[in-house]
Amino acid sequence: MASAVTNKEFYDDYFDSRQYIQTYLAQQSEFFDNFTEHFNGFLKIFTSGGAVEGNTLIQIFLPPYIFYTVPICDYFTEIIFASPHDKTIEEVENWLKNKPDAMDLSGILKQGNCDEKLNIFRKKAKRVLKCDVLSSAPLSPISLPQADCLLLTHCMELFVTDKKTFCGALKNICSLLKTGGHLIMSIALGCTYFMAGTVKCPHLYLDDEFVRSAVIEAGYVVVDLHICPRQLNKLYDISDYTAFCILKARKEREMSSDI
Repeated sequence: MASAVTNKEFYDDYFDSRQYIQTYLAQQSEFFDNFTEHFNGFLKIFTSGGAVEGNTLIQIFLPPYIFYTVPICDYFTEIIFASPHDKTIEEVENWLKNKPDAMDLSGILKQGNCDEKLNIFRKKAKRVLKCDVLSSAPLSPISLPQADCLLLTHCMELFVTDKKTFCGALKNICSLLKTGGHLIMSIALGCTYFMAGTVKCPHLYLDDEFVRSAVIEAGYVVVDLHICPRQLNKLYDISDYTAFCILKARKEREMSSDI
């Protein structure tokens, strides 16, 4: 079933985390200024109405967007990362261990004034797990207490190929969050592809109304939603996205998946 509804084989074979970072997050990238505006929008949403806090934050991603959690690490005791992509998991583990050949996130971290928090962050971020978004137990065989905050950054919309599967995967992943906890999503809108180096990667086309309705259907009350329109010249064909959406929601009830 997974091969019929996901792009797993494509990303396993062709996606390169370092090429992605070089394309979007290196300071010499034409995309860098646009992305830092989006990053600042995330920080604003996180603290709106009072910052989310608690014992555990789980972040799920396909590209290694771990820099999101560095400036907010003070609000949590433990940070857990998860990804469906083995090579991304390896890259993140190397970066957390501060290995000399690890990926370079220095440019984007400077934008968030995160340098002074890196040592604290690395002590709290102890686990990088494999995640199957199509499973009702996404971290199986590992079982964890439900988290206080779930951060989804550019994962399912890359991995799945249709909206029904997206909604089912969202319900699966949200089983990792306790009732009353907060979901924060960062997601590209109007996007069908993005480049990672010379590789053209598929992306599920979404709009903000669908994202909002999917989150509500998954058992949440939307607290805040911010749209950061594309500033990048449309002639620059690194991606056809039209905007970034950052959503904050509170989990009201448990929902079963229909995948």
